[in-house]
Amino acid sequence: MTVITHSHLRLEASALALRDLGGWLRDAIEQLPDEQVAAALLPRAELALHEACMNVVDHAQLPAGEGIEVELVLSADRLVLTVRDRGKEFHPSEVQEPPRAVLQERGYGVKIIRSLVSDLSLRRVESTNVLELTINLGEHP
Repeated sequence: MTVITHSHLRLEASALALRDLGGWLRDAIEQLPDEQVAAALLPRAELALHEACMNVVDHAQLPAGEGIEVELVLSADRLVLTVRDRGKEFHPSEVQEPPRAVLQERGYGVKIIRSLVSDLSLRRVESTNVLELTINLGEHP
């Protein structure tokens, strides 16, 4: 696997701070040699990553002063985004899908992420949640 770019970003745990994700992702993805692949990848990656980080802001109950660590590894065949937080333990497999017949304002984050990524995994390393989102390039949701 040849890495095109590898980058880290540290965010405050606030909805306002998540605005930094778009430019950071764009700068990395624009390094792909195929503009069509980059154009298809950016909105998909941005929405998935934004939802993952927003879940941390809304539900992780981070200790005071803790932020969100985001890592990006872009290679010729995939984008891997890793979100690390030191909030309460999270299990995406335990998240129930919203009921189909009932409209609700919230609760779609994990479902949206799963629909946008090729693989979603989570592990707990000591006191840190490590959520990994993988998008295989050239694969469309």
